[in-house]
Amino acid sequence: MAISAALLKWYQSATWAEGDSHGGAVDTGEEIADATAENIFDHVSNDERVAGDTEYRKIFFRNENADAYNGVRGWIHANTPATNDAVSILAGGSKSKQGADSDALSGTFTFAASTTVLCTSDISKECRPGEKIFNSTDDTNAAAKAIASISADGLTITLAEAYAGTTGDTKAAKLAPISGCTFVSPTTSGHADALVLGSLAQNESIGIWIKRVVDAAGDGYTDNTFTLKVTNTA
Repeated sequence: MAISAALLKWYQSATWAEGDSHGGAVDTGEEIADATAENIFDHVSNDERVAGDTEYRKIFFRNENADAYNGVRGWIHANTPATNDAVSILAGGSKSKQGADSDALSGTFTFAASTTVLCTSDISKECRPGEKIFNSTDDTNAAAKAIASISADGLTITLAEAYAGTTGDTKAAKLAPISGCTFVSPTTSGHADALVLGSLAQNESIGIWIKRVVDAAGDGYTDNTFTLKVTNTA
């Protein structure tokens, strides 16, 4: 069967209100309407424009086709035309939150003084490369390290640098606040920083974090916009 674009949809995250708890899993009751004013970010007030403002939103891309949507990649097709702000993005799993530690990831984990973290459950949809993971049994999020990649079966995480916190097996793990992660601005699906979002079976979803930074004392812009796109490469 062919993939129908009408069955590739965007949804809000479960906690949509701004603040530390923003994020979490997908909310399939809150579809995001395309090309609608303030469908992602709200209006920038004059006080925010003068002082500067940084906000985050977590949205989910969901495949509702019967066939899998494979090799999904995401990028910023058009950044904001305003000169005083811009957006950047990061892949998001179903657990991460804006300014608070995530809920515990599924299964138990083995942390070593290396870049390899092993887990007993498939966590490939719960966390994504770029998010930061830590041993929540023994450590705080100060020990968190960025995820560089996740194996196809979701059982092996490769970190961007060796874990320097408490090591051992049968540990719980959480994700550190997304506000401490590095966001990127890929401009094409083939860009080196394009988000590698994996493959989505029917009714599976994957998150994308969006960061909007408004520079202080800028001129502002009426009807500001940006466009994100996803595509499949397999």
